[in-house]
Amino acid sequence: MLDKNTIIGLVLIFGIFIGYGLWTAPSEKERAAIKAKQDSAIRVQQKLALEAKAHTIKDSVDLVSQDSTLLNTNQDSLRLTEFGAFASCAKGEKDTITITNDLFEIKFSTLGGIVEQVTLKDYLTYGKKPVVLFDKNSYGLNLSVGQNIVRTEDLYFEPTINNKPITQPINVKGDDSVVLVFKAKAEGVQDGALEFRYIIRGNDYRVGYNVAFNNLKGIVTDQTSIEMVWNSDLRVQEKDRSVELKNSSIYYYLKDEVDYLKENGPDDKADENGIPIKWISYKQQFFSTALIAHKEQFTSAQMQTVTENRPAKDSNYLRSMKSVLSIPFDGDKQKSEFSMDFFYGPNKYGVISDYDIDMERIIPLGWGFFLMQWVNRFAIIPVFDFLSQFDWNMGIVILILTILVKIVLFPLAYKSYSSSGKMKVLQPEIKKISEKYPKQEQAMEKQKATMALYKRAGVNPMAGCLPMLLQFPILIAMFRFFPASIELRQQSFLWADDLSSYDSILNLPFTIPFYGSNVSLFCILMTVAQIFYTRMTMQQQQGTNQVPGMKVMMYLMPVFMLFMLNKYSAALNYYYFISMCFTFLQVWAIRKTINEEKVLATLKANQNKPMKKSKWQEKMEALEKQSRAVAEQRQKQQNKRR
Repeated sequence: MLDKNTIIGLVLIFGIFIGYGLWTAPSEKERAAIKAKQDSAIRVQQKLALEAKAHTIKDSVDLVSQDSTLLNTNQDSLRLTEFGAFASCAKGEKDTITITNDLFEIKFSTLGGIVEQVTLKDYLTYGKKPVVLFDKNSYGLNLSVGQNIVRTEDLYFEPTINNKPITQPINVKGDDSVVLVFKAKAEGVQDGALEFRYIIRGNDYRVGYNVAFNNLKGIVTDQTSIEMVWNSDLRVQEKDRSVELKNSSIYYYLKDEVDYLKENGPDDKADENGIPIKWISYKQQFFSTALIAHKEQFTSAQMQTVTENRPAKDSNYLRSMKSVLSIPFDGDKQKSEFSMDFFYGPNKYGVISDYDIDMERIIPLGWGFFLMQWVNRFAIIPVFDFLSQFDWNMGIVILILTILVKIVLFPLAYKSYSSSGKMKVLQPEIKKISEKYPKQEQAMEKQKATMALYKRAGVNPMAGCLPMLLQFPILIAMFRFFPASIELRQQSFLWADDLSSYDSILNLPFTIPFYGSNVSLFCILMTVAQIFYTRMTMQQQQGTNQVPGMKVMMYLMPVFMLFMLNKYSAALNYYYFISMCFTFLQVWAIRKTINEEKVLATLKANQNKPMKKSKWQEKMEALEKQSRAVAEQRQKQQNKRR
């Protein structure tokens, strides 16, 4: 415990320290001078720090500049090594050149010297936008230059038009034409260059495409052929994407015939090595992009369609097309050229058939069955084109076409329906024959008696089969013609907004298997008309010996057609409907011409007359006797064994 004296001593000591501090403290003037000195020292330190930082930045900039110079030097050296004589073409700025003619607008790119976009003038998408055939399109040559492969898609070309500098816009009309040349010069060779020459005509869907090698011997070291790669993404153009996808594929011409990769199904590819190919087409439902060789053909081709990695409801693209073609090249020549045409246009028979290269076979007109394609090419298409010249609504054109077809086929229809009408008159007599031979083992006798009845009445039961058989190719030809006709594309009629696609009066909130979500009224009308016709036919055949279950099958057929054709072309269902209506009228009119009393009188007059047997009947009876004799002999042998 601290005593009194100790406490007094500590207080005095603290008092001395405090008093000394107050006595020695600087005055107000002295404190201001000290602060000014400290601020000056701080400013000097900051200035020195900034100067040091500036020197550091300058050194860094100098270092970066030195590295950049070194990098550019290395890049130039690398470019020279990679592109060889075309090193000067490996750098530049991309430019776009637009040329229009009467049919399309085409955009070229100086990078690669290629066509990068084509827009057709006379057509719109289902969404009423211009038809852009492609906007993702690339093609070019893979050249062997030294030890490397140079892709022309990586080169910048110098463009000229008609040997003059380009001034845009460029519009070509009528019979005029322009020549657009893209040139990639080779260094160190006088007049050495690779040229792409495009010929654009005023009124032609084709664009000439010539590849010329000028004084490149020893620079381009390929010897017999050069590889050409062509990739393009097909855009959605139509109402029904699924139908458009099923009609999009790669077609090509080889060995004097047209082949193609699978359309309706998964992706497909083909490898045609060593087989000359005239043309290759990236075909959509109604439009195509094709590459057509002139005199010399492509020596081989590898082709592939690709749809993977596409969203199920991709609104822009259908499918990717990929091809690797080989064009002939003579490496020993100073100059070499390969001539081709690009085709950018519609799949219209009257357009592409004029090229005389069988490219019209990309249009599905039933080429696998000669009668079907003959009917379409030489009958339906000429008449349809003639009627289309009058600028009538396409629904009226189809109506008139149907009437003309019915008039042409009337003689055959008359024989068929007349024979059926007479057979109906004989139904009571046929019923008596059935009652006379009720057992199954009496089928042969029943058939003989029925045939004899027809002959005495002057009725040929086969007369109705042959005319119907002859009409069948026309029925199937129409099945092919209407969905493939670009003339019907986006043509409206009644409630249908596009006769080339399905019509719909109601879109269901769900999808019915094998039917879809749309309700096609034309398809329903066609189905109802077919059911009435089936009922009329079945009533006419009452009393005949029908195959069990045939009646059910006959009524199920219209229902099957309803599911099958619901998403088909509205023009097709409309044609089948009005065709069936005209059939009703024909049957009614022909029945009015049949004199039932005359048929029965003929039958009664010939009732007791001996019927002369035809050679066919005699042959059938001989075969029957032979069959009976063999059966009896077998029966005797079996009895002996027992």
